[in-house]
Amino acid sequence: MLALIRAQQRCRPRTQVVSHVARGLPTWRGIHQTPVALKKKKKGTGSDDLFSTEDDSLFGDSGDLLGASEATKAKKPSAAPTERSADTGKKLRGKLNAEQRLERFNVLFQFVDERIGRHPPAKAQRKPEQVRNTAWQHLFGLAMAKEQLEQVAEMFPKWRESRREWTPQMVMTFVRRCEELRCPELALKVFSDHPKYGVDLVGRKAARQLLHSLHVEHPLQESITLSALHRIYKLPAISEDLVSCAMITSACFKAGTPESLTVANALVPALQELLQKTKPEAWEYPTDPNARNQRKDKAWLTWTLTKIEKALSNQNQPFEWLRQWREQSGHVQVAT
Repeated sequence: MLALIRAQQRCRPRTQVVSHVARGLPTWRGIHQTPVALKKKKKGTGSDDLFSTEDDSLFGDSGDLLGASEATKAKKPSAAPTERSADTGKKLRGKLNAEQRLERFNVLFQFVDERIGRHPPAKAQRKPEQVRNTAWQHLFGLAMAKEQLEQVAEMFPKWRESRREWTPQMVMTFVRRCEELRCPELALKVFSDHPKYGVDLVGRKAARQLLHSLHVEHPLQESITLSALHRIYKLPAISEDLVSCAMITSACFKAGTPESLTVANALVPALQELLQKTKPEAWEYPTDPNARNQRKDKAWLTWTLTKIEKALSNQNQPFEWLRQWREQSGHVQVAT
């Protein structure tokens, strides 16, 4: 394991000191992000059905997050609603188009920006509505491009200045949205610079999600950096978590450099030990789409172990122990 430890030490995240001067952040104006451009960018965010994500409508409505002063007062329903009013209500419950999403993003962004920080603007002090935790989740969901998420991330320091904390659900939503918009490096940047952003990588689930986002299409260096963060945030080491160990081992084999192969071969014994302690039937590949969405880590493990077996075979290394576990778990019938 010395190879992995040395690789982690070379990739330790920076720990710069944050200035005590509060940062003034401009409001997102969408100058270079027209609804048409954002819609085009969003087309590239689709993912394999094995890793499908929640419907965008979950994030569509900011609702009472804006407070009574910002929201439109609802009209009382008539005693006998017309067919037209029923159709209108159905449309309002549907997905937002690009223009509506951008408008709601701008309104919510400005609302949050003016009400957090050490010294909120005078306007917010006169009307001190408290920003709810769910406001961040709605901002993440309304964002349609990496640039918008970056703009939101620049407000994170002000949340800490307001003496507010990040919940595991908020962190998980941020990580997932970064994956959906194909910018997991932004999440890695935030977690790697805690003095600036003040966001903890909370929970094994969020760490796995981020590693899944990075280990296939991004440089191996980023996965190694993430593995170093496990120790900083007191998460189980990569070599102690079955799914994470499999993903980074696969990434090291895929990189194919002498250094990465050294790390991969150093991780193989740890992976073998983890499999020996794990019941194969507990990690059967979920064939039902709903069950698969609930336990995506099972799908990740299925395909990752398949890649590792092929890598071991290509290097003429013993892999019978891995094939036997995959047969008992049913992975062989799904992925070959």
